[in-house]
Amino acid sequence: MIKVRKCPPLYLLDDFTFPSPYEKFDEGFVGASYDLHPKRLLEGYSRGFFPWYQDEDGLFHWYVLNKRLILKVDEVKITKKLAQKLRSSKWEFKINSKFEDVIRNCANVKRKQSGTWINDPFIEAYTKLHELGFALSVESYYEGELVGGFYGVAINKYFSGESMFHIKPDASKLALIYFCNVLKDNGIEFIDCQVPSAHLQRMGAKIYEKKDFIPMIQKASGFLNL
Repeated sequence: MIKVRKCPPLYLLDDFTFPSPYEKFDEGFVGASYDLHPKRLLEGYSRGFFPWYQDEDGLFHWYVLNKRLILKVDEVKITKKLAQKLRSSKWEFKINSKFEDVIRNCANVKRKQSGTWINDPFIEAYTKLHELGFALSVESYYEGELVGGFYGVAINKYFSGESMFHIKPDASKLALIYFCNVLKDNGIEFIDCQVPSAHLQRMGAKIYEKKDFIPMIQKASGFLNL
């Protein structure tokens, strides 16, 4: 790790170490790495960092935002319509049945900004994490067909949601509710939704300050016990 600028701080993440997440970064931009090596991803996520995109020079940009969207699994909001769909025999939910299909569907979601950050290097990196047991997908099936879901990084009792997709309305919402129940049954308290969004806030997610969410993430990931 090389500090290339002092104020605001900026780092070249050329090894597997990270700075303090409490430093006052410019809009949460920490610095960049040459790759998304599994060890770098695990070290970064467990401390509260995450990579957002790859720039035109091939560098991966890392962030720790000042505000983070967190969904506590016992606070998820379920409308009557969603509850009815959850009870329907036409819907089925699975974990890790089609990880690559999920991440590629997420990459194809049309977004307000042009393109997507989920390019081939991201897909390869998170698929490798999946193979190592540190990334998973949650899928919604309607009448046996994959119609929605999401994927994310799982470290001990920490889960960071990366991206969602839906082909059929409410499919990703239903997958999220299903997964919250799974996490609750396994003693996991929250999902890190990263970037604030109105969609997830309507489902019960809340915005937390850095001084609050960093200890939550580090405790859940096991970093504080290392």
